[in-house]
Amino acid sequence: MKSTHRVFGVALWSLALTASPVGWAQVQGVTDTEIVLGTHLDLGGPANAWGLPIKTGMEMAVEDANAKGGINGRKIRLVIEDSAFDPKKAVLATNKLLTHDKIFAMVGSMGTAASAASMPMVLKQGLPHLFPITPAELFSDPFHKLKFALFSPYYDDIRTGLKYVVQNRGKKRVGIMYQDDEFGANVLKGVRDQLAAMNLPLVSVTSFKRGATDFSSQIAKLKSDGADLVALGTIIRETIGAMAAARQLGWETEFLVTQAGYAPEVPMLGKQVVEGLHGSGQTPIPDPATASPELSAWLKRYEQKFGKPANVQAVVGYVVLDTALRGLENAGRDLTPDSVVAGIERMANHRNIFGTTPLTFTKDNHLGAREVFMAQIRDGKWVRLTDFMTYR
Repeated sequence: MKSTHRVFGVALWSLALTASPVGWAQVQGVTDTEIVLGTHLDLGGPANAWGLPIKTGMEMAVEDANAKGGINGRKIRLVIEDSAFDPKKAVLATNKLLTHDKIFAMVGSMGTAASAASMPMVLKQGLPHLFPITPAELFSDPFHKLKFALFSPYYDDIRTGLKYVVQNRGKKRVGIMYQDDEFGANVLKGVRDQLAAMNLPLVSVTSFKRGATDFSSQIAKLKSDGADLVALGTIIRETIGAMAAARQLGWETEFLVTQAGYAPEVPMLGKQVVEGLHGSGQTPIPDPATASPELSAWLKRYEQKFGKPANVQAVVGYVVLDTALRGLENAGRDLTPDSVVAGIERMANHRNIFGTTPLTFTKDNHLGAREVFMAQIRDGKWVRLTDFMTYR
């Protein structure tokens, strides 16, 4: 009788261990054969010129990883939701990803405002929030164990670009037009601080609501205030719209945009309107003519898979997912949020075939890079002007 009780007790104890949240099998989004990751992108909103190719880049990264057997024996499943660049929709999408899809980590969510709205939900769940596709510094500062950022912050980005253009083009009267949200606020602060450091005035400030298409009043104000350089807190469509409004007024002042506007669609759609635009970048626009053999092979595979050439947005999507997967790989088979944190923190001077800024993460610093390069639109294409640099 005692022996029966002992066996029964051991069985109950073993069952309790199996049900315990301590083991990897109980980690949300992780099974013996699969890791579930999630993201939300703008697939149907004002920034879908970024969101749609980011999606294909991410999908290719997952396909490449799974073709090699996955990560430490587990295949990757990526669930993508459409935020339409709307913070409210991003919250709804994140709730679905967390409660229905049971994701293990949020990877590469898109947009400053949308990601700022959804990140607290992920962190509250005790899950990693990895590499949102936005350079806003709030995704690495203040420090949080579970959040990591990959992109040089808009603040550093615009300060570096502004310093470069002012010094190289002899500008004295800077104005700014920015999107009235978290993204624009980062750009505005960077402009104010850099001008203060150079003892120059900010002669004109104007903003617009997300999704706006008419910038005539903002441009008229900047012109009236006598700006000889306009810093833009804009993405693709708004960059073109702002410069088109200036040209319609016969105003030939110069413009500077952050990496949010460094995309091939700007010269492709803007044509002569955007000639001379300065911008910064962290991932070079892929050029088959100058690509390495490894990158050339990747570009060919992408075009065969999706029926169109890869743009820089697709590369960004791939890089974000691939970097996250390297962190998961470093974490080992015992996959938990803590092991992923340790895995990413072991990445030092991490490089890829695309020529992106080398990435380094440590226990005290979860921001991968602060450097950008400068480029300018010349004869209908972005031309790189500098190596990686910073205003510091």
